[in-house]
Amino acid sequence: MRGLGWLALTSALMLTLAACGKSAAQQHQEDVATLTSQGEKYVKEKVLEPGAAQFRNQFIGKGGAPCGEVNTKDAFGGYIGYQRYIAVARDLTLLAQDVAPEEFEQNWRQLCR
Repeated sequence: MRGLGWLALTSALMLTLAACGKSAAQQHQEDVATLTSQGEKYVKEKVLEPGAAQFRNQFIGKGGAPCGEVNTKDAFGGYIGYQRYIAVARDLTLLAQDVAPEEFEQNWRQLCR
């Protein structure tokens, strides 16, 4: 009987520890949040007033790059309206206003949609 009690206790402990582990869905949500945050950081490094940047419609594109829209301020302090962005890496972050429209569209289709 003593052996069965030890087995039951060990099994219960293992089930408890397994329940503490992250599910695949939880891990995916954390990964998306991390990538999205990194994308915001890269975009903020490119704009005039990083603290004023407003983000919306953010997602991780099929290429694994954070994509979305950002509203930033111009030199006069006014918001310029939302524009799309692709944040592949610190040196590979594209804002729609910074490149030719057809070039941005090509990158958007390839990395985001």
